Amino acid sequence: MKSFAIFFCVVVIFCVSRAKVFDKCEIVTKMSKHGVPWSKIPTFVCLIKWESGFDSGKLDYKTGKHGLFQINEKVWCSPYTNPGRECNTTCSDFRDDHIMDDINCALKIFSDTLDLSGIGFDAWTSYWDHCAADDNMDYVEGCKTD
Repeated sequence: MKSFAIFFCVVVIFCVSRAKVFDKCEIVTKMSKHGVPWSKIPTFVCLIKWESGFDSGKLDYKTGKHGLFQINEKVWCSPYTNPGRECNTTCSDFRDDHIMDDINCALKIFSDTLDLSGIGFDAWTSYWDHCAADDNMDYVEGCKTD
């Protein structure tokens, strides 16, 4: 029993340590290097602030949303061990500090939603509550891009 408890603690520590609370400028740099157009970065940073508080490990059990962008498991990622759904990945991949897959999926969500509604950011509920009425430049203030 004692060895099981130790094993369990090691697994929990490993899983938790993979998540990261990012600085807004880290997000700006990663998105910029990934080729996200500057015109979209401030709004994405606003969304990340309100969706996850920059915490890549955020999981909302009630809604099934994962990671920085709070990507929904019903459409975009598989809650199981095999990759799947529209972004062809597991949801747990969005809850670590490697965010390129998160960015790729967020861009797909943006593109697919743009095709459906004409407003790519419409997929995120916090867009209308916090990010739609502003240019969101205050969310990237002080951040440099390369």
